[in-house]
Order: sequence, then structure tokens, then C-alpha cells
Amino acid sequence: MSKLKRISAAIGVSLAIAFAAPAAFAQFVVVDSAKVFVDSKAGKDLTAKVNQIGKSMESELAPEKTSLETEKKSLVAKTQGKTRQQISADAALVAQGQAYSRKANTFLAKTDKRSRELAATERTALRVFAQKMRETVEKIRKEKGAKMVLDKSNVYIMDSSVDITSEVIAQMDKESPTITVTRVSLPDQPADPAAQQ
Repeated sequence: MSKLKRISAAIGVSLAIAFAAPAAFAQFVVVDSAKVFVDSKAGKDLTAKVNQIGKSMESELAPEKTSLETEKKSLVAKTQGKTRQQISADAALVAQGQAYSRKANTFLAKTDKRSRELAATERTALRVFAQKMRETVEKIRKEKGAKMVLDKSNVYIMDSSVDITSEVIAQMDKESPTITVTRVSLPDQPADPAAQQ
């Protein structure tokens, strides 16, 4: 059987089931989880708190970033118009360049760590949000006597009467309008012995 015939047969079976047993499909409800996150008070609260933590991390790194930019400009000015041989012959300039490279590498490691900490902070908060949403969806599913909940992103066509998204948002806004977002701190990476040689 060709692929097209198999698809046609599958569609035909699906339609036959839909017309033969419409009551079975009334046992499904659909929720748009992305919309719940974007439109609910809890989702907005989570997003604002994660963004604030991200800005706080940027502020912590800002003085070191500014210092490194200033030092880089100074090094560029000192090497302006000099050949590679002239730079190599200037021991003080070479030492300053090496010191700058070490500081820059340390700063890059810090920014990478902060980036990973922010991602971990967001993941942890999203798990809390997902649990709150799951509890709310389960409560509404039981109230409606539905057997299954589908995410709207996986639904091709549906009747709007099975969409419980607005009910989920309203219930969450009432019961869980905020999400606790705790900044995650990761341990420092062990120093690379090869990099220190």
C-alpha cells in the first residue's frame, strides 16, 4: 500500500470514529500551555523575576567588564604602530598583555557561570510553574469529567467548547498568582591545570 493510501486510510478511519462515536471525543479537553504561561499572572511574575535576576547578574559583572575594556584600550594604544618584534622585546608590555589575558579569561568564565546560573534559575522556576498549572488543569479536568487533557500545540482541529485555557488562567490567577523564583548558585569549575602552565 502506498504512503498516500495509508494516510488516506488513516484519515478515513479517524473520520469514521469521529462520526460513529462523538461522545468519546467529549471526554477530551484542550489547554494552550504556552498561552497560560504568557497570559497568567504567575507566568508574568516568573518572567519578571527571572529578568530581574538577569539584570542583577549583569550589574554585578559591569565594573569588571568596564575595567577590562579600559585596560584593553590602554594596551591597544601602547602597541599602536609597533611591530610584533618590538612588542615582544618590551618585557613590561608583554607582562601587561599576559595579565590582561588572564583577567579576560577569568571574566569569561564568570559570565559563562552567570549564564548557566540564570538558565538553571529559570528551569527551576518553570518546573514550579508547570506543577501549579498541572494541579489546576487536573482540577478542571475532574470538574468536567474529562478522561484526558491534550496540549493545543498537538491538536489539529478542535471545537472551542473543549478549550479550557481561559479557565486554567482564571483559576491560576486566583490561586497561584505568583511563583517563587530563587537564584541558583553553581559551584566554580575546577581550574584547568593546563591553562595555568
